[in-house]
Amino acid sequence: MSKKKEQTKDPSRVSFPVLAFQALPEIWSFQILAGLILALPAALLMTLIDRTASTAGAVTTADPGAFFLSWRFPVILVLGLFLILLYTVTQILSLIDLSGAILTGEKAGLFREIRDGFVSLGRLFTPMGALVLFYILIAVPLGGVGFSITLTKSLYVPNFIMDVVLETPLYAGAYFLTILILVFIGCRAAFTLHGVILDGLTPGEAMRQSVRIVKKHGKSFILSVLGLQIRLSLAGAAAWLLFSWLPETRLEEIGRTMPIGHTINIMAAEELPEGDIEIVLYRILCALAVLMGQYLISIVTLLCGSYFMLRFTCLYLEYTGRDVSSFPARSRKGSYARKVLLILLVFLITGAASVCIGLFYNQIFDREEPVRIVAHRAGGTMAPENSLEGLEQAIRHGCYASEIDVQRTKDGAYIINHDNDFRRLTGVARAPQDMTLEEVRALKIRDTTGGGHSLRVPTLEEMLAVIKGRHILYIELKGATADRKMVDDVAAMVREYGCQDQVALISLDYPIISYAETLYPELVTGTLFFAGLGDFSRLNCDLLIMEEESATNSRMDQIHKEGKQAIVWTVNSESSMRRFLDSKADAVITDEILLAEKVQKELDQRTDLQVLIDRLGGSE
Repeated sequence: MSKKKEQTKDPSRVSFPVLAFQALPEIWSFQILAGLILALPAALLMTLIDRTASTAGAVTTADPGAFFLSWRFPVILVLGLFLILLYTVTQILSLIDLSGAILTGEKAGLFREIRDGFVSLGRLFTPMGALVLFYILIAVPLGGVGFSITLTKSLYVPNFIMDVVLETPLYAGAYFLTILILVFIGCRAAFTLHGVILDGLTPGEAMRQSVRIVKKHGKSFILSVLGLQIRLSLAGAAAWLLFSWLPETRLEEIGRTMPIGHTINIMAAEELPEGDIEIVLYRILCALAVLMGQYLISIVTLLCGSYFMLRFTCLYLEYTGRDVSSFPARSRKGSYARKVLLILLVFLITGAASVCIGLFYNQIFDREEPVRIVAHRAGGTMAPENSLEGLEQAIRHGCYASEIDVQRTKDGAYIINHDNDFRRLTGVARAPQDMTLEEVRALKIRDTTGGGHSLRVPTLEEMLAVIKGRHILYIELKGATADRKMVDDVAAMVREYGCQDQVALISLDYPIISYAETLYPELVTGTLFFAGLGDFSRLNCDLLIMEEESATNSRMDQIHKEGKQAIVWTVNSESSMRRFLDSKADAVITDEILLAEKVQKELDQRTDLQVLIDRLGGSE
């Protein structure tokens, strides 16, 4: 009888599928408990970071110099690094160590694995280890290949930068080449962390070993990972179909018989009509379906992630010469009673939340007025950028406002242009500040809509003449000439045209906006930024114009408490439109006006179920 057959009969040895069935609840419990343990110090560290940043109002990309030269920078840096390391230990290193312990039959436990995770982290404090951590935290979210932590998994290149990258062939090529290189490195270094954690190798040794493994077992590795991904994707799709699509489809059919946008005030009504009671019950069922569906799908997603890590670790053991024909069975000490109780507790909380949502649906979700639409660069893609024609299109489509970019010429005139020079639109690589108004007027601007029209660069005076008494204008103070003189000159020009109530001065440079707000309080002012920390509402301006990643509902609430407006830029994709046109934002700045109108119309026609899916299923 062969050794393999003897092991098969040995009740203490099991196949991988059996081991996975035994171990997944154990890994799931570990992830839940590790998350709870992480929550308190993570919340404390995030609060400390936020409070430290808030000592001077806020830290944003609109005024980076003030941040880097202050005492807040080293404090936030240290706190942020510790928070990142804490996430790395609990969400990656300890999980790999737990998977290795399960596969080799070692004793495992929450605090034991976290302790071993910190030990493994110590081995990464080398130059190569620092590169490994950088790849996990930065490169994996961008490249999409490898293990990452939730703290940085949503990291992405801001849209306004990506717009420039994709519009420039050289930049676009370099970007996609970089992504391919990151994917290649991720594949070659796939087993680096396993070597460090499970075999005690240095990061350099583990990296070289991983490269040898992938080179030797490349075909088997790729097929195994692809097959694993396909199976887990099918499991996720099945969970979505069962827990989300089926119940929501049935409720959607019922919802078509219900009135859209019906208002019910439970607190004011002494007795609800029968029709209103039916609507309230329907809303409770919808909330229950959405919340419960999300909860069950999250469990399946967590289990799929646990299975992936277990199987990936099994591949590492196989490729490094371990016997993986069978594994030590896991102890079934203790029942699953605690896990069942935890699930039931979540069910009860979800049910209670659903009842509250159903009863106070209108009070929770209704808003007094819709999110306003601001046309980017005058008229978005409906007309040539930063053109008088764009302003007319924005007015015709009922946009709340238009955003334009103003720069100063060599002889002190103010013209409308976005880039630092005219290369993209005219082929002339000269900057506005190096040209006279006459020279700028001689340029022929390319029609960005593809219409082929011959265009000229407009002046700020021409823009003000068009919008006077008709439209709102967000004037972005742009380029190398964005300074206090520009603030003074533009303010004087706005007064001359009598447009004080129709203009907002905005900029990526916070100091000049703070100057404008202090010296010209009658004008609306706004700061643009794509990242930041602290209490944004304490910035000395009226409009806080945030890039998508910074624009959370909690931050918008904070801004509104100070009587200021929260605006999001530049919202161009349909998914972002659905998110922010249905958020607490006061306005969105977009190039895609027609898409915004289409999405707004769809949002206005949603059933109660669709509203709950968007609101309860949306991200912060």
